[in-house]
Amino acid sequence: SPSGGSADGRLDRPWGSYCHSVIGDDLVRLLEEAWRPARDSGVVGSASIRTLYQHARGYVLSSWLDLSSGSFVDCGSGAGVLGILLALELPSSRWTLVDSSERRCELAQMAVAAVGLRGRMLVKHATLESLARDPGIREHQDGVVARLFGPVTELAECGLPLLRQGGNLVVSVSDRTLDQWTRMNLLPVTGCEVSDAWSVGSSQYLAVTRVAAASEELPRRKAARRRTPLDELTLQ
Repeated sequence: SPSGGSADGRLDRPWGSYCHSVIGDDLVRLLEEAWRPARDSGVVGSASIRTLYQHARGYVLSSWLDLSSGSFVDCGSGAGVLGILLALELPSSRWTLVDSSERRCELAQMAVAAVGLRGRMLVKHATLESLARDPGIREHQDGVVARLFGPVTELAECGLPLLRQGGNLVVSVSDRTLDQWTRMNLLPVTGCEVSDAWSVGSSQYLAVTRVAAASEELPRRKAARRRTPLDELTLQ
């Protein structure tokens, strides 16, 4: 079965769906201060730290807790909210936060420094497409996460090549994007398949697991992706 999988091939129950510990007041104050510049800039919205924290916990697969270390990428990381909160939950993990906005990367760098995670987190001002072509990152990640990235097809084509065998992409979804993910026949094109979906409170999540080798042709150049998005390519 996939990494973290059970005998029936499904992932272990996501840890965040049944762990209900509460974030401490001292950490809330630290994170509020860390993201104050991002809030002032409008990059981080008005949701409370505790709300953001509970949403982030919904991503965590129980198999990730068993890693003695682990390599993860937060796609379209913005000010680093998701990646930083998950790094705090997974204290042995190493993270790359990638965003195409230089200003958002600066805000993420400030937040990473404020919470003392510079030793485990790298902020990269880059596109996800370029990261997917980096031989030091491609097919080396235990986990890839995304909260507000953009089109499903772009995340699938540029994010899935990062996963090692058995690695998982976990993304928060709406009813519409859940349908988009499940309609794509990902396996022949990406070597990955949708492996589970779950809800935590009002949030929905979906996992995609690498079960076969990544195609060397992915990601295609942006012009090719625009002409034929991945959901159309999987139908051919």
